[in-house]
Amino acid sequence: MGEVKTDLAALVNAFKASGTNLACLCSSDEVYAAEAVGAANALRAAGAEHIYLAGRPGELEAALKSAGVQDFIYAGCDVLATLRGAHDNLGLKG
Repeated sequence: MGEVKTDLAALVNAFKASGTNLACLCSSDEVYAAEAVGAANALRAAGAEHIYLAGRPGELEAALKSAGVQDFIYAGCDVLATLRGAHDNLGLKG
């Protein structure tokens, strides 16, 4: 596979333009290994109050949590609890 490089400035600009305080990193294991920690740090610095990662963290869990990823979304996780938490973070009434 070729080298993976995320444009963190574009990522941060898109996050800021979204007007939300939640972010979810969605990619492949290869990209996560190379870029997820940096992306999470950039999103947290840009004001993300809650960062999700789509997938199981595996051996990157400690580094991802340290960078600001609070939740992991994957087949078999408690999606209802995750969605309720997201609604709470957004101030939505359910």
